[in-house]
Amino acid sequence: PRPIGDMLFLMVGFYILLLCFNVNRWLALVGALAFGLSSLNILYLETGHNTKVSAISFIPPLIGSVIFAYRKNALIGSALLSIFVCLHLSANHLQMTYYLLYIIIAITLAEFYSFFRNKMLPKFFKISSLLLFAGILGILPSISNLIITNEYSKYTIRGESELSILANNKVPNSALSSDYIKEYSLGFGEIWSLVIPNIKGGEMGLLGNKNELMSKVSAVNKSTIAQQPSYWGEQNASGGAFYFGASVFLLFVLGMFFVKDKIKWALFAISLLAIILSWKYSPVLNWFIEYVPLFNKFRDTKMMLILAQLSFPLLGFIFLNSLLETDINKKKIIYVSSGVAFLLLLFYMIPSVWFRFFSNGELTHFNNLIETYKNNPNALLQIGDLKNEIENVRISIFRQDCLRSIVFILLTSATLYLFVIRRIKKQYFILILGVLMLVDLWGVDKRYLNNEKDGPQYNNWVKAYDYGNPYKASVADNEILKQEIANLPLLTKKVDIEMALLKNKKRLRPDVLKVEKEKIQFKELNSSTNYRVFYLQNPFSNCRTSYYHKSIGGYHGAKLRIYQELIDFNISKEYNEINKVLNNKPTNDKIQELLKSKTPVLNMLNTKYIIYNLSAPPIVNPYHYGNAWFVHNIKIVNNADEEILALKEIDKNKAVVNKRYLESMPMNIEVDSLATIKLLSYKPNHLTYETFAVYDQFVVFSEIYFEKGWNAYLDGEKTNYFEANYVLRAMNVPSGKHTIEFKFEPTSYYLSRKVSKIGSALIIVFILSVLIHEIWKRKVKHIKKD
Repeated sequence: PRPIGDMLFLMVGFYILLLCFNVNRWLALVGALAFGLSSLNILYLETGHNTKVSAISFIPPLIGSVIFAYRKNALIGSALLSIFVCLHLSANHLQMTYYLLYIIIAITLAEFYSFFRNKMLPKFFKISSLLLFAGILGILPSISNLIITNEYSKYTIRGESELSILANNKVPNSALSSDYIKEYSLGFGEIWSLVIPNIKGGEMGLLGNKNELMSKVSAVNKSTIAQQPSYWGEQNASGGAFYFGASVFLLFVLGMFFVKDKIKWALFAISLLAIILSWKYSPVLNWFIEYVPLFNKFRDTKMMLILAQLSFPLLGFIFLNSLLETDINKKKIIYVSSGVAFLLLLFYMIPSVWFRFFSNGELTHFNNLIETYKNNPNALLQIGDLKNEIENVRISIFRQDCLRSIVFILLTSATLYLFVIRRIKKQYFILILGVLMLVDLWGVDKRYLNNEKDGPQYNNWVKAYDYGNPYKASVADNEILKQEIANLPLLTKKVDIEMALLKNKKRLRPDVLKVEKEKIQFKELNSSTNYRVFYLQNPFSNCRTSYYHKSIGGYHGAKLRIYQELIDFNISKEYNEINKVLNNKPTNDKIQELLKSKTPVLNMLNTKYIIYNLSAPPIVNPYHYGNAWFVHNIKIVNNADEEILALKEIDKNKAVVNKRYLESMPMNIEVDSLATIKLLSYKPNHLTYETFAVYDQFVVFSEIYFEKGWNAYLDGEKTNYFEANYVLRAMNVPSGKHTIEFKFEPTSYYLSRKVSKIGSALIIVFILSVLIHEIWKRKVKHIKKD
């Protein structure tokens, strides 16, 4: 079960990698522990990036398979590669896959150099061809996800825009903007968090939470400083530091000096590249965003540090294994270890020389204050004192962790030295290293686990039942439920039937029964209705609304570009209009006037309820257009720019259509007062409407237009539909009574699923063939010996 299952796979995967490098199996267990307990893994699991961690966990054994093929057995290595490529891609996190390609290229180049020096290039190309074949086999079972993701991505914020105009200073016709890509990249000096976790304060919080440090602050500035952030880096937010371990870092550095295997240069180069590309202000990063294929399809470039996360302990434990097997210059170990410790000691002694203890935004703020009060000496003195005290508190935070890392480096150095001079036996040497790394890494990991206690109880303990039910219905949610039930008496009957079945199945406490009833009510409400809700509190990052209703907002890292543009150009402005009116304590008439004339886009998106306060009934919008409506006036525009701008003037009787669909437009539309259209059933992949009209009609549906997969049917026969109002679907409907259906039937999915099944079968055949071949080969070898 997750998350412990993810941690197990991380460690098992790295253990396999170390075995492929012939590392002692007990030492490999310690290495697996070091890799698995990297704070990067803990932070990603804490924030719900489960697929990312799953994808990371299969990178080490995948790399190990490549090494095994080049250095030991090409067939077995290739068979393993096909398995681990398949498992890695099944996690469906393509950003991790993209970064994986970098380390594969680096390692392949290192192996090419070794084969070249030994004049064995034909063998290299033979093994490489076999690995390529195995890699393709591994891709086939996940080809469905890859094809669909590639198809979908072209229509998202990672694809190109039709617009040539700007909204909110966002640049069209690009994959992702440079600022958006670098939003969570690291700032000045923050990369040293790999060795010193609180190099920039670690996780978000307030300095006021550091009680022992705040006691040293002057009474004059204490309240102000208490409200200052304890994280002073350049990321928009930080859940904590990417910490790989001071001991692991030392071993990596020693590996660069002592390991003879040329793989160290590949690991060093890829780590250096990952570090450079994780830095927000790197000109190399800007060049990669501009010119390297696919790099600008992904944001948060510090994720590339997974390559360093793998390389640091890998090279470190290759070094330790060589230490077990060969004599190493003990003086050189002392010099290198002392050099690393001395560098951190310099950081500790003169931190302001090496690092800044304010973010760019904070420095700008202080500079503005100084400029404002430049003629007021007393104010300037106060500003200077405040800045110095903030810096002193932050330096104290920094020094605590700097000293901590120095201690672990010295303890690790001493352990290495005592083993080299044969004062410690091998088994105790491995055990001591394991304990040091466990204490080092776990000591930082638990900072991010909310595991503080008040006596025997955890402060942040959540019961399993509450964890499965993260939100409780608010006053606003229940009011919506009440109003919808009044219009749908059958809904109450459905709920009663399900509750009766639930009571018969198991006994439940009254409080649990209440929550279960609530869940059933909203589940039935969702399947029986198709209104939408707009929640005004942080609407485009909020996920709570979608727990109970169909939401206008919400977050997605790969949102459809046309919808993001609708937010930028229209929904955001209507959102601001609503807030402006509500902030002035309006009368009901004012609110109705607002909804009628100033929210056309929200109305066309079928926004029936607006929640402004969870503890109050929502605003009911009587002017929402519904699920579908007949339009009598069509405005033809020349391009996407004109289309999105024209949405400011639409109403329920008017539609805006791009001229590319001109041939599909009706010549004239007769007004039919008897015409009706009704949504009969709603499923995410199948919508059914019933329509009646005396004359031919033009219908707009309040559903997002996406041509790749959605098919329209009129009375069971496939028919054409097109885009209207920039994001919606529209269709010409003939007179009479008809059934209209929209079905999501992506051809790419059905075809690629067949390829996936064939791919799975081929992998099984390939693995069985390799096994049979190896068994036969060993049997022949055994017979020859006899």
